[in-house]
Amino acid sequence: RSNSVTAELLTELVNTFGSERVLTEPEDLYVYSYDGAFGIRHQKLPVAILRLKSDEEEKTLKQVSEKYGVRIVRDEWYRKELGDDELPILFVDTKPSIDLDTLIERLGELERDRAERRQALRLIKPLPQWYVSSLRAKDGYRIGERDARDKGYCVVQPFFDGVETYSSKGRLLLSRGLLSGELEASERLVDSLFSCTACGQCYDQLGREELEINNAIIRARHEISKAGKGPGVCRITLRNIHEEGNPMGMPAEDRTIWWEDVEGKFPYSGNDVLYWPGCTTAYRLPGVVEATVKVFDKAELDFGVLGVRERCCGLLLYLNGQWDEARESANRLCHELKEAGVKQLVTNCAGCYYTFSRVYPILGMQPSFSVIHTSQAMEGLIDQNRLHLRKLKRKYIWHDPCDLGRHSKVFEAPRNVLRSIPELKLEEPPLNREHTICCGAGGGLWMYDSDLSERVARSKLEDDIRPLGVDGIVTGCPACILSLRNMASSVLPEVEILDLSEVVSSCL
Repeated sequence: RSNSVTAELLTELVNTFGSERVLTEPEDLYVYSYDGAFGIRHQKLPVAILRLKSDEEEKTLKQVSEKYGVRIVRDEWYRKELGDDELPILFVDTKPSIDLDTLIERLGELERDRAERRQALRLIKPLPQWYVSSLRAKDGYRIGERDARDKGYCVVQPFFDGVETYSSKGRLLLSRGLLSGELEASERLVDSLFSCTACGQCYDQLGREELEINNAIIRARHEISKAGKGPGVCRITLRNIHEEGNPMGMPAEDRTIWWEDVEGKFPYSGNDVLYWPGCTTAYRLPGVVEATVKVFDKAELDFGVLGVRERCCGLLLYLNGQWDEARESANRLCHELKEAGVKQLVTNCAGCYYTFSRVYPILGMQPSFSVIHTSQAMEGLIDQNRLHLRKLKRKYIWHDPCDLGRHSKVFEAPRNVLRSIPELKLEEPPLNREHTICCGAGGGLWMYDSDLSERVARSKLEDDIRPLGVDGIVTGCPACILSLRNMASSVLPEVEILDLSEVVSSCL
């Protein structure tokens, strides 16, 4: 088939259906040439992908295919013998994005399957351990059993009209193609990989926690960064952290401008605990700093703050693929905190907690101090009877931040704190704990594409939160608070968005 005929075909498709419905970029063709859940089978490369909207368009497509002798394949094409003929392939994508209801149903099925398999495994203990281990592995690794039409749930994909290149499956394939040298760091590939929140919901639905697709995407971002092709906002973030010690580029001396009295009253000088607000909390949520300090002071905890001496943990450098810079930052910060005699660091920032506890070891750094989240600290203080909380007649949900929950497995501590407040009713959304839907601010998306981030937040509030009829959302991540507050003002103005410390301090 000559290139001229193919060019004529593509021109007619674009003129007939519109350029936004005809995908011809190499990255799109690469992604759609793989089928099966998360692309486990490779098929013939199509010449284009067409996204149809109506039955009438189906009739038009049939006429075009007959005119040019095109083989039309659809969702079930992996079952067909495509052969070695020279007919060009036109892939018609009619697969809908997975919505929340479908995801809830799927996860319910997965939990039931897990329970059944655990029961079955209890009955085969006399069998050899290698056989039991094999069954366990197959029980968890469900990719081969899943519907081959599955793109993999992704919170941002619906905002790209469901195009598979922007699904979790698509990003995994692009990452693999980039790392294998099959693809280059093109503008479309970079856009797909950086429009990810790194929330991890895509690997969560597989029922195998160690299959962290978000880390594969971040690894691909590292290759992009090494090639000097990362988004401009990444270079700005790096410069801000180097020059001012925070990703926003706010003056370092203004870190405590809204809570100077706290810095003056509780300076860190070898205390038992270093309270670490983190950049976003320090600059944009001073009320959370004050609430946390009030709680710790009431419990007579021996703590202090670094104030203007505190610097960025470097999470965004890692997420943006700037690993050498992230490693250098981590090394310097760990050394400074060790020299300061820090024994335990407590932070209300889920991102900082994740960075110190999980990212630093990935970068080859092991902090000399322990790290806990404020929810864990407050849970301990309540258990020790150092905090006595008054009743609060409100109905709240706990929103699990991705970095604290799915990535770090801290689920029960914040819930236990809320349950300890008399008359407070704790609700759970259908998707909670490791299944919680992202707020849209993670993975550096808020800085890369704030509009997309806001649309994800709006979707969460409208689809996930509104039906619950709660008085407020409580969480433990400043990015989640700002993202949800920003959209709640217009979507759910009656719903409070609060840090856990703000709830606890109001009950003292």
